[in-house]
Amino acid sequence: MSPHFGDWDHQWPGDLARLRSTYFSTDDQLVTLRLAALATPDIAGAGLAYGHDLARVAADLDIGVSLDVMFGAAASEAIVRWERQKLLGPHLESIHSTALSADAWAAMRDAGVTVSLAPTSDMQIGLEDAVPPVDEALAHGIRPGLSVDVEVALASDMFTQMRTLLAVQRMRAVHAAYGTNDEPVRITTRDVLDFATLSGARTLRLDHTTGSITPGKQADLIVIDAEDLNTMPLHDPIGTIVLGADRSNITSGWVAGRVRKWARHLVGVDLGDLHAQVHDSVDAIAERLAGHQGNTVDAAERAR
Repeated sequence: MSPHFGDWDHQWPGDLARLRSTYFSTDDQLVTLRLAALATPDIAGAGLAYGHDLARVAADLDIGVSLDVMFGAAASEAIVRWERQKLLGPHLESIHSTALSADAWAAMRDAGVTVSLAPTSDMQIGLEDAVPPVDEALAHGIRPGLSVDVEVALASDMFTQMRTLLAVQRMRAVHAAYGTNDEPVRITTRDVLDFATLSGARTLRLDHTTGSITPGKQADLIVIDAEDLNTMPLHDPIGTIVLGADRSNITSGWVAGRVRKWARHLVGVDLGDLHAQVHDSVDAIAERLAGHQGNTVDAAERAR
């Protein structure tokens, strides 16, 4: 995606062709390329809004499209319009999808558009009705994936996303049935584990590569200690992962068969150097921000 504001070289989306040929000539790498766009021009102008031009770029490069700001009446109208224009398809991923109309959901379902829910983001930021639309997705036959959205402000792990979504959906189910003789329709821990793994991979067209322990897929694995204080004693593995475990319980991890964490320690990562880089980056940003604010104050003084 291009910057939303400020001064830049306007090399996007043209630069995607260079990135594709230089770094992503195949799709079997650990990092893959996608085009990111917004649902409407309201936030950053027409250049970032998905439509014929960006759809053509994605098609020419054979890459998927991740669509943000997919919520509310404006996005609903855009989805229905894209359906008429034949711009919908399984190459599209809708992020958030809060407060979309029934027509928009039906259009996405019929076209095979995938959906990535961002439970903590929807609620903390307050996107439209702030309700992660898992019930709406499932009602239209769409099994969503999970995402974080804003790692600098929200928990970046899937344990948090799974637990949050499970709690919110079950609250909605009980609330809908309260005072009636209806039985609440609850999702399960198995559902949210699927959303965080295989269905999550499917939203990015990576389910042929990862998302499940299946012969022929990459060995992307984590091992969780079931005898830690917060996970023992083990009776229900899925319930333990979703309701009890957190990142501290991951003892080992492999990415494409290569060990990246062992005995609770990251492998091949210089944490001291990483800490130094992070703090240097923060200091540099703070320095630039202070300079910008100083220039703004100086300009205001001169104006007076």
